[in-house]
Amino acid sequence: MTQQLLETRLGPAFDRRFLFITGKGGVGKTLISAMLAVRAAQRGERTLWVEMSEAPRGGHLFADFSPRYQLVPVRDHLWAMNLRVQPAIEEYLAVAFKVPFITRLIARNTLFQVLTGALPGLDSLIPLGKLWYELGRKRGRKPYWDRIILDAPATGHALAMLRFPQAALDMVNSGNVADRSREIDEILSDQTLTSLIAVTTLEELPVDETRELVEQVHAETPYRFAAVVCNSVFPDIGRDQDERFQSWLAGAEDAGLIDEALAGTGANPDWLRARLQWLESRRRAQQQWLEALAPLSVPLARAPWIPAASEAEVLAALVEEFSAA
Repeated sequence: MTQQLLETRLGPAFDRRFLFITGKGGVGKTLISAMLAVRAAQRGERTLWVEMSEAPRGGHLFADFSPRYQLVPVRDHLWAMNLRVQPAIEEYLAVAFKVPFITRLIARNTLFQVLTGALPGLDSLIPLGKLWYELGRKRGRKPYWDRIILDAPATGHALAMLRFPQAALDMVNSGNVADRSREIDEILSDQTLTSLIAVTTLEELPVDETRELVEQVHAETPYRFAAVVCNSVFPDIGRDQDERFQSWLAGAEDAGLIDEALAGTGANPDWLRARLQWLESRRRAQQQWLEALAPLSVPLARAPWIPAASEAEVLAALVEEFSAA
């Protein structure tokens, strides 16, 4: 079983109105979520990209953009925000009390913060409630947003968020918390509206954490992952002439192959062989971890390895890769 497990184009799961994207820290989930947001905006879809981070990455991805809680235009058809719990609580209380000054006093009161910190699931309910509100907004008779893409927290916190609606409904049957939990549950359960997407790299720890996340969500909630994106997948350079390529990597002389590989590059043959030996060893290692994801029975998508100098350059290359799909 090899790289044919991977879809090389993004399927229908990536074109639903609400994309909930999570993954182990450091695997590129922010890049993937931003790529999907830019891709949607380029097609003329009114798109909201939402980070949830105390150290947001949006400023590294988009020039002249400073992440904040308030919605900020990023480029044509694309807006962004950093959805943090404290300002979300203040906004919620402002709606409830309708007096902003009193709201700030309450929300920033130390005792209130201690009490809300002790309430299990508040840090899931408030952000999910904000997303429920944005999904329900209208422009006339049409949705205000054609697409909302959430760069959700890493796997542990994301799992807590996905567990919350059902856990809350097990504890309370009526009131604001129950009503909001039902509404959030409906959104997450609707596979025509929502896609849960996990991002991983093909390495031991990220793959193990992704498998655990998907299995736990499927076992403990009614929600289902629509896709797993395998990020930074190395190319199969020798797939068209595998036996010949592998023989050359192992040290065999092959002037014809070298001439083809070096045409127009000016590269040293020994340097090229060493570089491709490294790349091929990494690719083969990735195949082992790719096979470990197969039992999840979730579609696997491929995002290529892109050797670029900055996150903004990687984002631009990813957008170009998938905009052609």
